[in-house]
Amino acid sequence: AASGTSKTVIATLGLTNTPFVPAPTLTALPGQFKQIAILSGVAPAPNVIHLTAYDQSAEVWDATGFGLFLDDGTLFGAYSGEETVLSKAGLAFALMAFDIAINADLVANISFGDTNFVWPPATEETRGIARLATQGEVDEGAEGQSIVTPLTLGNRLAAMAAAFNGAITASVSVLTASIAALTARKISAGGLATGGGDLSADRTITVTEASAAEITAGTAADKVVTPRRLGPITMALAQNGFIRFFGFQMVWGRFSATANDNTAVVFVQAFPTACFSVVASGGVSGGMDSKDNPPVVVASTITKTGFSVFSADDSNDVTCFIAVGW
Repeated sequence: AASGTSKTVIATLGLTNTPFVPAPTLTALPGQFKQIAILSGVAPAPNVIHLTAYDQSAEVWDATGFGLFLDDGTLFGAYSGEETVLSKAGLAFALMAFDIAINADLVANISFGDTNFVWPPATEETRGIARLATQGEVDEGAEGQSIVTPLTLGNRLAAMAAAFNGAITASVSVLTASIAALTARKISAGGLATGGGDLSADRTITVTEASAAEITAGTAADKVVTPRRLGPITMALAQNGFIRFFGFQMVWGRFSATANDNTAVVFVQAFPTACFSVVASGGVSGGMDSKDNPPVVVASTITKTGFSVFSADDSNDVTCFIAVGW
């Protein structure tokens, strides 16, 4: 057994033909009929030990279980089954190999006999015996203890490539049909819009803006009037106010016409170009002597900024006017 920093040495293999229940309390191998020295051992993985034992006797035996013993006789571990697991004929030599997995990485603390005459299982760290994986195991991809050959790998890759190509072909067919259906659709213009067509190329829908001349002419039925052509529209909605749109301007207001004199009137918004005409309301003060003397516009005084009226009435008159121009 191990003591201090020394390693545990597995020294012998015991054989039994008596079935038993393995338990941590066992100190001896039930029904042991033979004990064989461990020939060699190696650790292919941190938790796996590989042991070999060799019986060169002429004995004949069958074993349903076995036990491993340390160099001081301590039972290290045991196995038992209902059926025979090991057999030897009288004229044969028995070469036994065991791969034992431990629940923890304790193999570094275990020592064996001669390590030259062993056939351990192959691992990523240890060279040894390995089994070739079947095609079914390669296709399933779940077994990790066997070796894949170029043939089985090639068959697997070929099957994957065929499946992939089939999926790609199906996807391309669906995509091609979808694109064909999409390009067969058309965009048609209506109302004042023109252009359109199928979706095999970029399409432009156009709505044409009417020019100022076309708006003035008022005959085009395939153009649209936009705010920039019609406007800007400005206005002042008050007693003395104005409105201007599309170049046309109208100004209105009230003023007091001075009795028996000229009265100058200034527009609340001057005309940008010219004032064409001004019309006054012709109101009178209401006296008997003024019924035929209402304020009248003096046409020669009309300008972009205002005009004048003459009133022959003996009283001041409140008068209204409207002026138009552009």
